[in-house]
Amino acid sequence: MRSLLTLTLVTLAIWSNAQSITLGESTSVYIGDGTVFFFGGNTAFNGTVSNQGTIVSYSDMDFVLNTDIGNIKFTGRNDQNLNGDTLDVGDFIVDKQGKLTLLTDRVLVSGALETVNGVIDAEDEDDILVTGSSQGSGQGYVEGKLVGLSQGGPVTFPMGVNNAPNYVTISDLPVNTVLSVECKIPDQSTLYPNEDMVGISDEVEWILKVNGDSVNAQVSVNFSGVDLENFSNGQNIRSRAYEPAIVVFSKTDTLFHPLSGTVSNTDATFSSGVITSDESIWITNEGRRMAIALIPIIVEPTFYIPNAFAPNGTITDNRSFRPYFAGAEISSFSFAVYDSFNQEVYSVSQSAGAVDITQFGWNGILPSGQEAPEGVYYYNVRILAESEEYTQTGSVLLLK
Repeated sequence: MRSLLTLTLVTLAIWSNAQSITLGESTSVYIGDGTVFFFGGNTAFNGTVSNQGTIVSYSDMDFVLNTDIGNIKFTGRNDQNLNGDTLDVGDFIVDKQGKLTLLTDRVLVSGALETVNGVIDAEDEDDILVTGSSQGSGQGYVEGKLVGLSQGGPVTFPMGVNNAPNYVTISDLPVNTVLSVECKIPDQSTLYPNEDMVGISDEVEWILKVNGDSVNAQVSVNFSGVDLENFSNGQNIRSRAYEPAIVVFSKTDTLFHPLSGTVSNTDATFSSGVITSDESIWITNEGRRMAIALIPIIVEPTFYIPNAFAPNGTITDNRSFRPYFAGAEISSFSFAVYDSFNQEVYSVSQSAGAVDITQFGWNGILPSGQEAPEGVYYYNVRILAESEEYTQTGSVLLLK
């Protein structure tokens, strides 16, 4: 006779506090809606499982040939294993001490993935696919790779490595975009900073990869466990202040480049915090690498005017003469250049909205259309930025 274990009337049943349980092939387990069933010891389901409530596990679980297992929660104090084939799960909750290792082909989460505490070891290829939602709070995390399906809003990937949660939230994804995030300790020899970085942390790296067409999205990183005071790839950049930044790898020059972003909730040593990018990045099916770096920042407006330029020079930035300003939004700008006879050879005046002065500069061409001769020229500059006025007069040498 086929045995049937029915659990429908209780909200919490305790089946063994510590002993291992092996259900025979002829045993069927039915857990009713609203029922929470606790398994204290190692459990193997050789029969069939029908779970409309919630299974709470304190030890190892082996679902053998069962695939649709419903809601499940892991709460053990020690390391646990989850065995089975491809498992279809509703809510998948981990609130435990130690590590939960997935010894499955794949776990498909159609409900919520909640990593409250503990570590989900998902280092094998595409161990977890979340088609529902994933929670962005808690101290638990997925170590390895996580695949998520966008429902139109932000998608949070509760990743982490080396005992530190390193969550990533991706925004502005098209609906039904399948995206994977891998979190790992990077290879130090591949972390090359560009000239704008003091150095790149070698504690954590993320690889973002889309399954399908490339997408343009914004990223937010909740990082922890990084060392932004000592670098294996450090550079000597002097600044009055520094801050952490998300950096992305570019194949065109094999360097990491910083994204502009907003930093919040950082501690004094920048070993943890949140960074949200102000700009979007392209994520392809080949993958996009991200890391955390320390960059110098401007803490007060900086105003600089060069004393020479060469319109026909080999360096592009030296071919036009203009002022340089950073650290505040410009609302009004005037700039004029004169020859030795006090004749105006170039002028510009702007006062509409936010002014981008990088769009202006004298290229060494006279109003007549001829090239200006080599020699000394004179200028005056006026900049109004956030109610502060910056003015300067002086001379500049035009070189041929």
